[in-house]
Formats: sequence, C-alpha cells, structure tokens
Amino acid sequence: AVTVSAAVAVCRAVKRLCGLDLGIKWVNDLYYNGKKVCGILTEMSTELECINYIVTGIGINVANHEFPEEIRDVATSLYLETGKEVRRSQLIAAIMRAYEGYYDKFMENQNMKSLMDVYNSRLANCGTQVRVLSPGNEYTGMALGIDEMGELLVRTEDGKVCKVISGEVS
Repeated sequence: AVTVSAAVAVCRAVKRLCGLDLGIKWVNDLYYNGKKVCGILTEMSTELECINYIVTGIGINVANHEFPEEIRDVATSLYLETGKEVRRSQLIAAIMRAYEGYYDKFMENQNMKSLMDVYNSRLANCGTQVRVLSPGNEYTGMALGIDEMGELLVRTEDGKVCKVISGEVS
C-alpha cells in the first residue's frame, strides 16, 4: 500500500508541476517515454502483529542534464524531458500532499480498492505480455493490472490468472 500510494502520488505531482504523464512499471519504477525517471523502495520492520516502522525512499531524477553513455538510453530526468528546472521543495510538497490523500483512502478502506483505478491507468505494462521472475518460478502472460491488495494480476497462456506478490516483472 505504501509503495502503491507513493507511485501514484509521484505521478500526480509530476503531472501537476511538469505536465508529464509518467507510467508505472509494477510495482516501484516510474517511466517517461520508455526511460526510468524514478525508483521507489519501501522497507518495513514488523514483530508478530505490530509494524515497528515503514520507510519509503523515492529517488527522482530531477535535474540531471545528462547521463553516462551506458544508461543514456534507459534513464531520463524531469529537466531533460521539460527543459526546465524543477524546484525540489515544490516537488516534495506536491508529492506529500498527494501521498497523504492516497494513503488516507487506503487506511479508510483497509485495501487498495480506491487506488486501483488510478494505479492501473498509469500501469505501463497493463495489457501487454510480461515475463514474471519469482523465486523458483518463471512464466509469461498478459498483465491485467493490480487487485485490491496491490498484487499484479497476470493471465498465463493457459488462461489461469496468477497473482504476483513479489519478484521481477519485465
């Protein structure tokens, strides 16, 4: 829920401040024109039924004027896409406002049903063939979007719908 909320919040803030429509690669990477502009990592510590902490790191390529040749074809920045400097303080404030709203909706419903439509509308690989690499299992199928638990739904070639909880999707 935290990563999903963060992803849609970054999309909303970047659209508002820069006019760019970012796409989400499940679950935590944001892209523009096929190039990565943001990565989100969430770490959590729990004990039995208690969450000690949740930390979400959001790394956005904001002001990069160029990238090393080896990643130039796969990475971009807000500056490169708009030609304008973006004030980080305004971007952070816009992300936090959006994040708080999305997270409040999650807490109210105790699921991601209220986030599903906005997340799925930004899901870059929705409706496309994907390869799922999870521990001990690899398969291909059609990405359908996320469910109310944030799991990626993938329809395999035999028609079965699998829920991807973790792993790499490419």
